[in-house]
Amino acid sequence: MTPQAAIASADTLRNAFAKAVYFHAVGGPLTHNAGCLAEGAMDLGIPVKLCAPHLTSRPVSMPLKGVDLAALVSKPTAGFAGYIIDISHTNQFTPFEGIAGGHLAYLNQSDVAAFAGMPEDQLLFAAHENAFAHKGGRRHPIAFGLSRGLIAATERRPPFQTRRRSALRNFRATLNQGVRALLDMSYVPILARHMPVDRTTRAPDAYLEALLNSAVSLAYGGDFYAPIMENPWFARNDPPLAAAHAFVQLKAPAVIFRWDSFRLWESLAAGCLTVHLDFEKYGFALPVKPVAWTHYAPIDLDNIAGSVEQLLDHESDWPAIAEQGRAWAVEHYAPRPTAVRVLSAMLAHPRAGA
Repeated sequence: MTPQAAIASADTLRNAFAKAVYFHAVGGPLTHNAGCLAEGAMDLGIPVKLCAPHLTSRPVSMPLKGVDLAALVSKPTAGFAGYIIDISHTNQFTPFEGIAGGHLAYLNQSDVAAFAGMPEDQLLFAAHENAFAHKGGRRHPIAFGLSRGLIAATERRPPFQTRRRSALRNFRATLNQGVRALLDMSYVPILARHMPVDRTTRAPDAYLEALLNSAVSLAYGGDFYAPIMENPWFARNDPPLAAAHAFVQLKAPAVIFRWDSFRLWESLAAGCLTVHLDFEKYGFALPVKPVAWTHYAPIDLDNIAGSVEQLLDHESDWPAIAEQGRAWAVEHYAPRPTAVRVLSAMLAHPRAGA
């Protein structure tokens, strides 16, 4: 990971980006991360412009709710102070030129962002980063995080003591989610011996209500990856695939990617006891990491039964952990602090054409 840039003051950022930050998407609409960064810039008093009046996110987490997006649309011209290029839909570097003097950064929320290569001189903010696998370049981890709408929707949440003593597990079946499949076969059956596990699939409004009224939320995710870069067969028979799987540094024989999710941040915001794989043990990279048993309940894949036992042993701490988890998420991953980190890094990075 690239070392985090020094955090600039709000006044410094307002002055540096007074001519607006422009958000441009390649191959599809702007993503959730772009919308949250736009909210954060607006909270700082920085003008925002968008390439189109559309965003993609989840209904519960949708950023820029109630904002007239059409009024923010502009063509990608020179003269803006900053440019954030969302490559989540293509997962590959796309040159963005003709902006000499502007601060430029790329954004990637793709499930396979870990495999996106970038030129060494380009700044990238990528989701699902893992400290055990470094692709090279100036990469910074970014979380899915919280939108203003999600924070507002969970502000008046029921007290923890009034919630159902049940674990919400409502993942929809999808591809490349090996962690959830493994834990469905191991962790969930053990947990179900001790408390109800709610597997109901719900519409967005009902899902939020279930979150707000559940004590525990299973919010883990991810897919297992065994590095293929040392297997010569791929280099001989599929060079482009081999190149995509080439890492500058690998610190583990296998890693977990795609570990972040909307569900993680919705669970934290709703004040649930959030269950996730151990961030520290599995190398999940964030600018500010949560602390096990302070902000969330960890799972250790080396001791799944023991992880359930620990969860139950900490039951008297569940209310405090849930509230501390929400407070941590809002402090570090609401739109404003996220935008402060991103814009500070952009300010510290050489300008386009410099």
